[in-house]
Amino acid sequence: MSTKLTRKSPNAGYDLVDSHALSLTQATESFRNHMVQWLLSRLHEDGFPDLKASQLTFMGSLDCGVNFAAELARTLQVSRQAIHKTVRELENSGWLATRPDEALGNQRVIVFTDEGERIMACVRGHFLTLDKVLIKEFGEDQIAEFQKLLNFDLNAI
Repeated sequence: MSTKLTRKSPNAGYDLVDSHALSLTQATESFRNHMVQWLLSRLHEDGFPDLKASQLTFMGSLDCGVNFAAELARTLQVSRQAIHKTVRELENSGWLATRPDEALGNQRVIVFTDEGERIMACVRGHFLTLDKVLIKEFGEDQIAEFQKLLNFDLNAI
């Protein structure tokens, strides 16, 4: 599959080859999108009807302890302003809070509220359900191999 010519590009006539890596990228993105929608529907049933996919994804990127806006911005590759805007939105919903950092004083940290922790506990429970389904369908060894594939260091190439 990796070297099979599938077609020419429509304008310039470049060779467009089939690729396992491209298919894997598309499939993992599709799986991620389906998983977020699946989780969101479960969380709506759990009593979080106002939770949006973007909010769930953002909260999933946070550590359960203390988080810093600058570090999140680097990790997520977005501006600090975007982080602050999202945090304010989640603060207004009662799921996150900011407070002064006791060690640094002039810096604020981002933490989950009790309700935010409840959301994340529900998420973890739903992930456990998904784990059981995936293990039953594919087996634990195949899932471990897939995780290994997804964690492959492309810088080693």
